[in-house]
Amino acid sequence: MYTDQDIANLVSRLQQLEMQAAANRQSAVPQNLKMLSPNFLTRAFAIWGHNFVASLLIGIAVSCLFTIIGLILGVSAFSWITQMIQNMAGS
Repeated sequence: MYTDQDIANLVSRLQQLEMQAAANRQSAVPQNLKMLSPNFLTRAFAIWGHNFVASLLIGIAVSCLFTIIGLILGVSAFSWITQMIQNMAGS
């Protein structure tokens, strides 16, 4: 079915493809990626840093939202209180 020459050609072609894939993998991964470091402490601080920045961004967005809601409710509550005081003074 297959000759020894065919198998030898396939083996050499497979080795060549494996070398190309290994070279592509090395060039695709950034060399300064701390999350893939073999050092545990470096990985831990990299993950903590990502978590901190994400929490900070979410916290800023939520704070802005609640500030806007607070200002809107504060203005309406202030007008409600002034109307109540005017009604009490007028009575």
